[in-house]
Amino acid sequence: MKYKYIVFDFDGVICDSTNECMVTAWNSWQKFNLKEDFRLKGDEFNKDDIKKFRDLRPYVRGASEYYVLMNAIESKIKIKDQKDFDDLKNRWRNSFRNFKTIFFEQREKLRNNNLDYWIDLHFIYQDVIKIIKKLNNEKRLLIATLKDKKSVTLILKECGISIGSKDILDQAKISTKLEALDYFVLKKKVLKEDLCFIDDNITHLIEPHNNNYKVFLSGWGSTLIEHKNKAKTHKIKVIENINEDIF
Repeated sequence: MKYKYIVFDFDGVICDSTNECMVTAWNSWQKFNLKEDFRLKGDEFNKDDIKKFRDLRPYVRGASEYYVLMNAIESKIKIKDQKDFDDLKNRWRNSFRNFKTIFFEQREKLRNNNLDYWIDLHFIYQDVIKIIKKLNNEKRLLIATLKDKKSVTLILKECGISIGSKDILDQAKISTKLEALDYFVLKKKVLKEDLCFIDDNITHLIEPHNNNYKVFLSGWGSTLIEHKNKAKTHKIKVIENINEDIF
């Protein structure tokens, strides 16, 4: 056993939540702009809208940044890489202070409308579920995510996984993944080398990597080629297929 604990990001690593985020982001944008065009389903979007959202979704690192994504799409601003996205985020930073709150309110509204349909908006990576079930049974599973804990708990429950609340750090507790890893090291009373962390966004991994944590970039979802190349530059291993050998 290489590591006492394996820390997983959620969106993009355990499941693809793009469809759910697309519906929630749309409804949040409508609410933010004082409109009432509330949508419930992914099939209410045309193929072009879906492609635009999917192309930009991997740049997003938290709920507030969906403001950047939606504004860029509506303003027809082309984003070619993470730097372009981050430049817009910095330019619009003062404009989306309450967007995160609206986003989670709209997610709750969508979830309350039809829980089963809300769960079906997530595509579960079954190979990952198989691994984390085993890790959870061994009490070695931890989750660090900028999603909300309720969503994580409900989706994992649907997959037959019940993880302790203290083993999930969400957007209410952390703003960076380094904060999460430092917290787990402290609370679990282990060393940095006793855990590893898996995320699908390279920008979440560089800071922990620079602070001597073992990190991996997941490559089985919608991970950007740009992020994979950057991982190689920083000598961070990209995992294309999950298996027990790395743990």
